[in-house]
Amino acid sequence: MKSHAKVVVIGGGVVGCSVLFHLARHGWTDIVLLERKQLTSGTTWHAAGLI
Repeated sequence: MKSHAKVVVIGGGVVGCSVLFHLARHGWTDIVLLERKQLTSGTTWHAAGLI
């Protein structure tokens, strides 16, 4: 794991993944996503319409 980053997104749910995606799409680098288990395994898992 990297020891530093410009942006750290905590939570790999739909919002966290979307934020990370859009930052990367706009050219941001040194961004990290932290998730304690699997992606979308928290409250996003309960949301209807998960793609």
